[in-house]
Amino acid sequence: MRVTYTTYSAPAWSLERHVAVATELGLDGLELRNLDGQPIDPSMSEQDRAAIFEKVADAGLEICVVGSGARFAIPSTADRRQAVDQAVAFVELADAWDAPIVRVFGGNYDPGPSDDEVNGWVAEALREVAVAADAYGIRIALETHDAFSTGQRVRHVLDLANHSGIGVVWDFAHPVRNGETVDQTWNLIHRDVIHAHFKDMKLTGGGRDGWESVVPGDGDLPLADMVTRLARDHYHGYISTEWEGRDPHGADDPTNMLRVHTTSIRELIAQSRAG
Repeated sequence: MRVTYTTYSAPAWSLERHVAVATELGLDGLELRNLDGQPIDPSMSEQDRAAIFEKVADAGLEICVVGSGARFAIPSTADRRQAVDQAVAFVELADAWDAPIVRVFGGNYDPGPSDDEVNGWVAEALREVAVAADAYGIRIALETHDAFSTGQRVRHVLDLANHSGIGVVWDFAHPVRNGETVDQTWNLIHRDVIHAHFKDMKLTGGGRDGWESVVPGDGDLPLADMVTRLARDHYHGYISTEWEGRDPHGADDPTNMLRVHTTSIRELIAQSRAG
């Protein structure tokens, strides 16, 4: 297993700052989502694409995942078309960066359509993006997030999409927050996990839905069990810190929290191998 963090953990930082911290922490790569306070934009110029790739590569790092914000649980056919086009644009960006994975979301939606209908929308969109990504050798990863936080929901969508180029970003927190046990989640998605988001959260009654981001080991997530399952399944992808306890406007410095999370991941990986 390899170790990284998503730049969403420090969204206000420049690429230079991310590269410096990733190098200091001895990471293997970077998951790019935000730079300089803005989400990655696939419409950036060829010159900007090349500059980003060169700065990361010159540091001996790889861009392991490109984090898109594409969401497909959209009633409007025209808007879903736009979301698919956006995701394909991220695929083309990932190709320019030699990144093997593009992350997407199912998304949330207003009451009205049935879950089965929405699953169909998301599966169809995922399949279309994955077919386009096949030409580049890139995989599409649906994150356990939003209305698609559980392994059960993700499993339904993957089965409907029926495309080998679609995998899963296993966000450690969201299935648990939505009442699914680790056993249930793992049994449903383990063969399709191609990326993992590492974090710990505690049910305090505050924060989002009563859950707050905390230092690894201080929360309610069975992190050792989760990492051990990846190790026993011979998972060779990345475990990526997603620190959500930071100030979204960059008023704080997440460096120490990234260091703490990275140390925790490495300790848990070592423990899983020793066991």
